Amino acid sequence: MNRWIVAILISTAATSAGAADLCSINPYTLTEAQQGRAAFDSHCALCHQYSMRGRVPGNFANESPNINLLSEGDLKFLDNAGGNVPPLLGRKFFEKERHDSLLEFTNKVGGAANTFPTKDFKAPASYMQIAAYVLYRNCGRL
Repeated sequence: MNRWIVAILISTAATSAGAADLCSINPYTLTEAQQGRAAFDSHCALCHQYSMRGRVPGNFANESPNINLLSEGDLKFLDNAGGNVPPLLGRKFFEKERHDSLLEFTNKVGGAANTFPTKDFKAPASYMQIAAYVLYRNCGRL
């Protein structure tokens, strides 16, 4: 747990220093990113897909995991969003996020993931691990 305290302190310092490129200030380890992948795949991927490419209406046959794995509440949430789930990977997504501080980015990830909590989530560790995974994927390290 000391690792998370250090990550929070680094995040706070990065926030104080102003916005910076997330890839250059990323304090997360590869192990944390790999743990984040497991948390992402069991939680976030239901909507954002394993590929992190999001979902678009009418493309369910090409998406993974299968949309039928979503709960009734999650499906209703998707319907209210027009069936669209934004990608978490790629230039368009990361250009919006890359100048946030690490704390701001991790808070966004935590807020989104907290919308659909699962029984195995351990806040804030799971949120930080997912943030690590998203950063590693977008920074070309995974």
